[in-house]
Amino acid sequence: EKSSKGVKGSKGMENGGELSREEVGISPSSSNGGGDWEGNGAVGFGKVLKSWPEILVAFPNPIQVRHFQITGPKFKEVFDLTPAKVEKPYFKTLPNRIRLKVAQFKPGVVRVVLEGKEKFKLYSRIGEGVLELGFKPFKKKLKKSPLLKSSSEEEVKNYQEMPLAKKLTKAQKKGKVIVIDPGHGGKDPGGVGYRKIKEKEIVLRISKYLAQILRKRGYQVYLTRARDRFIQLKERTRFANQKKADLFISIHGNIAYHHNPRLRGIEVYYLSPTKNERAIRVAMEENKEIKGLNYLDQRVILNFLNKDRIVASHKFGIDVLNGIYNALRKRYPIRKNGVRGGPFWVLVGTQMPSILVEVGYLTNPTDAKLLKNPKFQQRLAVGIADGIEAYFRKNR
Repeated sequence: EKSSKGVKGSKGMENGGELSREEVGISPSSSNGGGDWEGNGAVGFGKVLKSWPEILVAFPNPIQVRHFQITGPKFKEVFDLTPAKVEKPYFKTLPNRIRLKVAQFKPGVVRVVLEGKEKFKLYSRIGEGVLELGFKPFKKKLKKSPLLKSSSEEEVKNYQEMPLAKKLTKAQKKGKVIVIDPGHGGKDPGGVGYRKIKEKEIVLRISKYLAQILRKRGYQVYLTRARDRFIQLKERTRFANQKKADLFISIHGNIAYHHNPRLRGIEVYYLSPTKNERAIRVAMEENKEIKGLNYLDQRVILNFLNKDRIVASHKFGIDVLNGIYNALRKRYPIRKNGVRGGPFWVLVGTQMPSILVEVGYLTNPTDAKLLKNPKFQQRLAVGIADGIEAYFRKNR
């Protein structure tokens, strides 16, 4: 049996090579729809929502599709969906006598097969978390999967308006552990900006001020480094987990693409897959230490993050950026650039809400001068501390 070229009208599909009869069939699988492959809770069970006149296979997460045809005694259109799982196989003979099969092919892969005695024409398209198939051209716009879980952006939409609860008691503060991570250090200077300002030096000073302020307010605080020394990214995360931290905050300074001196402002990132080019560029700069793991590998791992932690980190980022802005806006010409998801490797593996704060652009003359000013550093640290307290008051 040989595969033929993809169906006309397919969108976002890949064509397969030659496959045997065994590979093309629906393989037997346990009823849990995917063996021990769980994706850390990021991938839920899919369903066949509609089988005629269109076929709609939907999932609670984004999917990718590989498509190919099989010619032989029977004609088959085959679609492999990943990452995906179904609770039990689905078999149905459609009114046009085409046989539909949907089942777990192997862990993480759901196979959809349409089988007929003769070759038939099929239209196909992929949307957000959904595959639609039909025997006539589509007339309506394809909507995203109704099973999709709401994004972290949707879940935090009204978070900024959420009222603050009462202040934490001394006992409650004493039970909270915060790990502060001054970025880079030692042989790794981080970014070098306007008039040779070094990221590793600026972020260490701000981190020390922040630790001092939080300790005075009654919190347990640890620094991943308290002097100019190099620490691997994975060790920073491990340290936070060992301390059983409630929050992890990594402090960094930004470097503009091509050292563009016009870019400036403070921005906060939480760990999340993203298509935002600016977030990706910033992350690539901060992830330089990672070797043996290309960007595609990193994207694959990021797709299986714990969603609740992504949402919590997003909320944490909102509170910290607001705290910084409120502490600085009346005294200094600062710019607030927002909170974004990004593939920051220093945050991977943390078992608590975690963010990375870019305190300003070292390549911008205004930001660089502010970041060298001890009074600005102290006030910035006060703003971060205020944001941390706001998060604890809203999320007990």
